[in-house]
Amino acid sequence: MISETLSKTILKHKTILILGNGYIGFELFKHLTVEKHDVTIVDRKSLDYHDSHTLWKYIINNDIGTIINTFGFTGTPNIDEAESRKEDCWNLNVVVPQKVASLCERAEVRYIHISSGCIYSGYEYNFSENYTPNFGLFDDSSFYSKSKHAFETLTRDLKMKLLRIRMPVSDDIESPRNYLKKIMDYPNLIDFKNSKTYIPDLCGFVNALIINPETNWNAKQDIYNVVNPDPLTTKEVIQKLNDMNLGGWKKLNPNWVDVKSLKMAAPRSNCILDNHKASGLHPFLTETQFMNGICNKINGVCAS
Repeated sequence: MISETLSKTILKHKTILILGNGYIGFELFKHLTVEKHDVTIVDRKSLDYHDSHTLWKYIINNDIGTIINTFGFTGTPNIDEAESRKEDCWNLNVVVPQKVASLCERAEVRYIHISSGCIYSGYEYNFSENYTPNFGLFDDSSFYSKSKHAFETLTRDLKMKLLRIRMPVSDDIESPRNYLKKIMDYPNLIDFKNSKTYIPDLCGFVNALIINPETNWNAKQDIYNVVNPDPLTTKEVIQKLNDMNLGGWKKLNPNWVDVKSLKMAAPRSNCILDNHKASGLHPFLTETQFMNGICNKINGVCAS
């Protein structure tokens, strides 16, 4: 019988398969490759992972040890699209990933699911992983949030690591998926304080989760809030962006409005998540630190 230590060593050297070659999936692929993992990334055109039989054969034939699921419905240009495409949203955020999670358990493949913390709203608490969602299936929330809560509910008894992220931020200031790029382009903004996820920290956390010999991969639905501490308000982020305006950036002067004045098809989540559990595995920058770091990379200097 293979010892637990030897089993972990063997599993560590198996291939990591990333489902979804999008904004987050590609960043994870680059980071884990640098960390010397054997990593493969696929989109649905190259591997129809919606079909369980196709995915099962791929896992068996390619020595897959870990699957990271980054695909899902986010909406274009935002989650309002989920209100008019509910069937697509439910299929991509609930039905298909639930099948993938179940297949991974049957195949004894480690499963990491990138999800969302937008199932909470309000500032009464810094919401930890154990708080009951208050912006999900049974609340006046967006259909997108309902789908994320539904997936958590339906996979509660499956072996998996579920990572909640919020408003992803990267160093690529031109990426349309970057929260910073989004607020630079919006003419009207509302001022709320929200947790955000700096993509390099997300990648570092995933790597730490994979290589940590103490990670219990047999645990049922183990949830982590993968967000950065000490969140900034929207106005504070805009000020940071204006402070780094040393290389010809257009000065940002958005129209600050009340949320009720915006024509939105669905309500939005505004909240702060507690990241103490995740920070036990990986050190996270504060939002001020990573904003200053982005400043330095773009301009060489950054206003304090």
